[in-house]
Amino acid sequence: MTPRALLYAAQVNVVELFSHHDPDSVAFVCEDESQTYGQLTSRVATARTELATLAKVGSNIIVMGESSLLFIETLFAALSAGLPVVPLHPRYPKGEVERAVQLTRPVLIISTDDASQNLVQGLGVDHLAASALFRNASRTPIEPLEVAPDHPALLMFTSGTAGSPRIAVLSHGNVAASIEQSRSSAPGLADKNHVILGVMPLTHVLGIVSVVAVAISVGATVVLATKPDVDSIVDAVMQNQVTFLVAPPVFWFRLANSEVEPAMLASVTMTLSGAAPLSGAVADTVAERFGLKLCQGYGLTEASPGLTSAVGTEAPTTSVGRPMPGVKLRLVDEQGDDVPVGDVGELWAQGANVFTGYLGDPEATAAVIDEDGWLHTGDLAVVDENGFFYIVGRNKDQIVVSGFNVYPGEVEDRLMEHHSVEAAAVVGNPDPEYGELVVAYIVAARGMEADPDVLEAHCRTRLAGYKVPSRFEIVNDLPRGATGKLRRHVLRK
Repeated sequence: MTPRALLYAAQVNVVELFSHHDPDSVAFVCEDESQTYGQLTSRVATARTELATLAKVGSNIIVMGESSLLFIETLFAALSAGLPVVPLHPRYPKGEVERAVQLTRPVLIISTDDASQNLVQGLGVDHLAASALFRNASRTPIEPLEVAPDHPALLMFTSGTAGSPRIAVLSHGNVAASIEQSRSSAPGLADKNHVILGVMPLTHVLGIVSVVAVAISVGATVVLATKPDVDSIVDAVMQNQVTFLVAPPVFWFRLANSEVEPAMLASVTMTLSGAAPLSGAVADTVAERFGLKLCQGYGLTEASPGLTSAVGTEAPTTSVGRPMPGVKLRLVDEQGDDVPVGDVGELWAQGANVFTGYLGDPEATAAVIDEDGWLHTGDLAVVDENGFFYIVGRNKDQIVVSGFNVYPGEVEDRLMEHHSVEAAAVVGNPDPEYGELVVAYIVAARGMEADPDVLEAHCRTRLAGYKVPSRFEIVNDLPRGATGKLRRHVLRK
């Protein structure tokens, strides 16, 4: 069944996307191991059958692990069994995993590697190693479960556009719509002969939907990146003759400043930079050194994730391109009126890919999706006379580090848990490699000394690494307005 047919069907399941490809074609390559579509289908059927005995349809489960074939098989098996999946990375500290458990109330946690298995101990939720799902391969497999388009598929842990960390619910219909929009966004993209490598982890919506799901929907081959450093990625490109390379700006920055030779990337014919704004200087350097035109895309978790793409267009390198097919965009002022071409406005989006809402939080959902179905992204943009969009900033406090969202309030709450901190304020600081870095301003408690090293260690036990402040500034007080509201813009300056 094609993505378009899936999108408009009364009953859908996104796992059907790869079930009709040539069983002998290679679906995935991970390090020295390859897997055909036939093998993938068989393995997923085995795990799906086992999962059906462990969890009821609609029950949330957590799948935790590094990018691997086992992670892919487990995630697809759960989706095809009608189980909404919370993908988590094993580098998350225990506190982050505990919050995910509190928000999603999973009935089961499945770990796909040793690091994950150690992390899930003591959470009060049944857990098992993913390998256990494949022990009864001789059992007659059940078929993929057909579910309604609004049936939850992915529950993505995100900082959200409306405040503190939340779970964005992406339905099977949302994901199917996003796949169709991406496939039809540029000539040559929906090509089964592509060999695609995405640098983002599979726990990031860009990695699992925009790379893996889109690629397997057309029968292409996906190379899983197990190491994100430039040398390892370039080795994987050469070994597998990768044709389509998808990566966040931090990778392109490091590539531009590496000693990699142009011939090493000779197989690459298509690129996409996403998850954060790309520097024009980096794009120019990559073009000069490697002859690659870096094309940007734009999206957010709440849009499953893609909204625009410059792939296959003549968009300038600083543009995120035009809206994908099936996506409507508006740029509006503070009164909600459309702004003229060339003026800055908040970007609003509408489409079948827009998420169903934040799990268990209708107020937060209503704050970002209005009555007419427009998603208020909180991002500021302009559009030129050719219809190309440019992201110029945000009207929210959110910080983006290497494509991962950080909400200042969450970091401030963790800092305030330390006895030496009386007040804390967190802002983003521009960085040429990571896009932004987290900076914390600390007012020490009376009679106490706030030690940056101690505070960093405190944060590392409670926050994912990308959320930990890169710098701590000890100050006497924080800038506030007449009503006591923190003036973050003063700290940013």
